[in-house]
Amino acid sequence: MKRIVIISVVCAALVGFVALPVLFAADAPKQDIVMKSPGAATQGPVTLSHAKHAKQKCEECHHKLKENPKDMKCGTCHNDLKAKKGDKSYYAAFHAPTSNHSCMGCHKSMKQGPTACNKCHAKKS
Repeated sequence: MKRIVIISVVCAALVGFVALPVLFAADAPKQDIVMKSPGAATQGPVTLSHAKHAKQKCEECHHKLKENPKDMKCGTCHNDLKAKKGDKSYYAAFHAPTSNHSCMGCHKSMKQGPTACNKCHAKKS
């Protein structure tokens, strides 16, 4: 009898572990998002595919999600359009090579995904 209870609890935990991220990911946009720099950009816009990032947890990029779930725009906190480094830097939010919250940092640490400018940014028109 104890064996059945233990197996049931383990199965329920595994189902919860697999199903919960899928339930939360259901709110992620299905379409691609085109991100344009709010400042004077030297590169063109970036198209982000949420579908290609579906295995990631939202919090991996949107690291302030728990504090402010209604505002997931990076520019809310990263609003310094001139600085290339620092917590407030809009540029660093996407390009910091050692931050797993930035696109480039995550791609480098996972050793997959683009890290060259022209592989993310469209040609500036």
